[in-house]
Amino acid sequence: MVGLIHRILLDMVQSQAGADAASDIRRMAKVEPQVEFRLDENYDDAEFLRLFVATCERLGLTQDQAEQAFARAFYEDSVRRWPTWFQLSKNAREFLKRQPAIHNGFATGVSDSSARAGIRDKFRLEERPDRIVVHYKSPNNLCGVYVALAHQILDHYRETARIEHPRCLRESDSSCEIHVIWPEAQGNA
Repeated sequence: MVGLIHRILLDMVQSQAGADAASDIRRMAKVEPQVEFRLDENYDDAEFLRLFVATCERLGLTQDQAEQAFARAFYEDSVRRWPTWFQLSKNAREFLKRQPAIHNGFATGVSDSSARAGIRDKFRLEERPDRIVVHYKSPNNLCGVYVALAHQILDHYRETARIEHPRCLRESDSSCEIHVIWPEAQGNA
């Protein structure tokens, strides 16, 4: 997992609860205070999960609440950092179809080939006439972040769609399967 994810989580904590809370979370997750998470470096998924769990504990959030808050923070950061991503897509479907390529693009800055593969292998997209189906597989089981981000993207483009999650790692499935389903009038770009 690239360090940007860690950085956004810790920045979110600091903006919502202050620098002391962010320091507490690093300590609880056994992450040294001097560690600066970099966009072009891969970090252990388990380390991010420790930070995420510590965030839930320190801020008194459920996993779902933390995933929602993190997705919002990630969306807001992305709109500021990469506005072109949003300009390239005329609707949510186009953006969500592009998401695995965006995600995999982060792997290009990582020098270790097995780490690159670990980043690339988390998402696979299947397109159907009325929907996209995202297959997600990660040891962190943070599929709720993807679902919350999909809602953020739908809101960004002022669209409505139904999101179903028929298979889930948390339910002992081998991967998550997330369907974003548009009404007939939308999403058939």
